[in-house]
Amino acid sequence: MLATASPIPVIDISAFLAGSASDRDAVARRVDETNRQLGFLLVSGHGVARTRIDAMFAVSRQFFESPAAVRREVEAPRGEHQGHHPMAASGLAAKEGGAALPDLREYFMAGRLDLDHPSFHTPQGRVFHRPNRWPSTPVSFRDEAQAYYREMETLGATLMRLFARALSVDEHWFDTRIDRHFSILSSVYYPAQPNPPEPGQLRAGAHTDYGALTILAPTDAPGGLQIMDPSGRWIDVPYRPDAFVINLGDMMQRWTNERWRSTPHRVVNPPEAARGAGPRQSLAYFLHPNHDAVIEAIPGCVPPGAKPAHGPILAGDYMREREARIEAAGAAGPAGAKAAPGGMSATCATGDGA
Repeated sequence: MLATASPIPVIDISAFLAGSASDRDAVARRVDETNRQLGFLLVSGHGVARTRIDAMFAVSRQFFESPAAVRREVEAPRGEHQGHHPMAASGLAAKEGGAALPDLREYFMAGRLDLDHPSFHTPQGRVFHRPNRWPSTPVSFRDEAQAYYREMETLGATLMRLFARALSVDEHWFDTRIDRHFSILSSVYYPAQPNPPEPGQLRAGAHTDYGALTILAPTDAPGGLQIMDPSGRWIDVPYRPDAFVINLGDMMQRWTNERWRSTPHRVVNPPEAARGAGPRQSLAYFLHPNHDAVIEAIPGCVPPGAKPAHGPILAGDYMREREARIEAAGAAGPAGAKAAPGGMSATCATGDGA
């Protein structure tokens, strides 16, 4: 199911990586235009080998299809992200402040690989920086996940420099705001659906992401990602094997004074005729800034004489504020969608998947 005509553009960033100043500006202009209109784009020419992506998909599928006891060994405790999250344990639509049916997915999360910086060990830093849990089976899972995470760190930093250029600030404006990031890699597994879901139940309910940006690699399988366009219509995100899906999170929308969009999206169920077609997978890297980075309007994003749409807030405080909304919603929500104690929700607002 290769991409057909779609309003979501494919932007080749190879010219930004190795082109002239005018080439780089041309890429940046396309990114600015797309982020103003949709907040979603497909990025090719990124330099990440397809073999790296496929290897991560392969070990992930082996893990998700391993005996339940293997997955339980690395199950994430309530209130933490790192580790395995069981099937239908959360509902992403609760991120928007309402009750939600549990989503038809399970997932494994890993955080940053180095935890040496002193700021990670402060009371606030420990909320967002924890040791990873690695499964024993397959034996190559840890190595593949760490290699993939490092690729996403590099690509994420590149995209943030591209975004800075698109916003007409110094290309390295974001560097010191993401060098101690609390980004999450989520490997998501959506099983086949031999039986129909509950009415209104999706593979992932409608939501926005909270961080700066998301880098998504999906498999080509029925029942996929949709975004809400500016008119309120749900449109399919096309599959391109050579491209990552990139979308903006709420922090980027705040950083840009709402010049750029953090767009609602969801993962729909496969059509009835394709319920038994097999699972869908995705790899989602959620780039979250340093927990003590100040999220406030970037220079040039506020018109002269106007006030910013939002006041300044620390990235960690913003994340916890949104988590508190989920906890309040989950307390009254359906079974399986309750929020976790300890300041971080069972719905895992720092990362989802598609």
